[in-house]
Amino acid sequence: MDPSLAQLFSLDGKVALVTGASSGLGVAFARGLARAGANVVVTARRQELIEQTAAMLRQYGVEAEACPADITDEEQFERLFERTVERFGRLDIMVNNAGYTDRSGLRHDLGSFKRMRSVVELDLLATINGCRLAARQMLAQGTGGVIINISSILGRVGSEFRAASYHAAKGGVDALTRVLALEYAREGIRVNAIAPSYFDGTELMGKVFESTPGTRDQAISRTPMGRLGQPEDLEGAIIYLASDASKFVTGHILYVDGGWTAGGGYHQIAPPWETEPGHQRLG
Repeated sequence: MDPSLAQLFSLDGKVALVTGASSGLGVAFARGLARAGANVVVTARRQELIEQTAAMLRQYGVEAEACPADITDEEQFERLFERTVERFGRLDIMVNNAGYTDRSGLRHDLGSFKRMRSVVELDLLATINGCRLAARQMLAQGTGGVIINISSILGRVGSEFRAASYHAAKGGVDALTRVLALEYAREGIRVNAIAPSYFDGTELMGKVFESTPGTRDQAISRTPMGRLGQPEDLEGAIIYLASDASKFVTGHILYVDGGWTAGGGYHQIAPPWETEPGHQRLG
C-alpha cells in the first residue's frame, strides 16, 4: 500500500472521546478509532464494562481510559471533558454515541411520556451538550477537530415499531449535525453523523428482537443486502469521518444500512420466483 494512503486514514496521536462505550456499537466505534491509532477515552454509566472496553483497546498499542459518567447530568459531563484534557492535554475527536429507545407510541400509551422524555434527554439533549463541550475545547485549542454524532435510519424514515420519541430525537440529531457543521466550518471543526440501521450484537437490539417476535426477520427482509449489520461494519465509517480521508466532508449523514434508506425503508427482498430465472410462481 502507498504509505501516503495509509497516512490519510491514520489517527496516530489523536485523542478521542466516545460516549456509550460499554457495549454494542459504542465498543465498535472505540475499537475502530483505536485500530487507526487514536488514544481513546470511553465513558458510560457501567464502570466494569467500560473498563473491559478500555482493556481491549490497549491491545492495539494505544492509550485508553475508562471514565464512568451519566452524561445526562451536566456536571458529570463537564467533569468528563476536564478529565480527558487533564489526561491527554487535548481533544481531537468527539463521538456522541450514547442513546437508547423506549418503544412507546403517542396514540395508545399516553402514560409513557416520562419514559419518552428520558429518550430525548439522552439521545438528543446530551448530544447537543456533547457537541457544545467538544466544540468549546476544540476552539480553545485552535487546531480544529471532528465531531461525529450517532444518529439512526429512523431519523429519516418512519417505522411501525412505536418509537416516536426515538424517531424525533434522531431526526433532531440530523438537524443538529447540519447546522453545527455550518456554524463551525470556518474554525476547522467538522461535524458529521453516522446513521446505522438494525445491527446484530447490540444489547439494545437484542432486547427489541426478544420482546417482539418477528422483528428481526422483518428487519432482514427490508434490508436490500439481506442481512443485519454487524458491529465491525461501522469501523470503516468511523475511521473515514475521523480522519483526513474526509477532510472536506462536513454536515453529512453517512447511512450504514445495507441499502435500507435507498428504498425508503419499504424495500422487501423478492422471493426466489421473482428473481431467479426459470422460476415461476404457481397459483
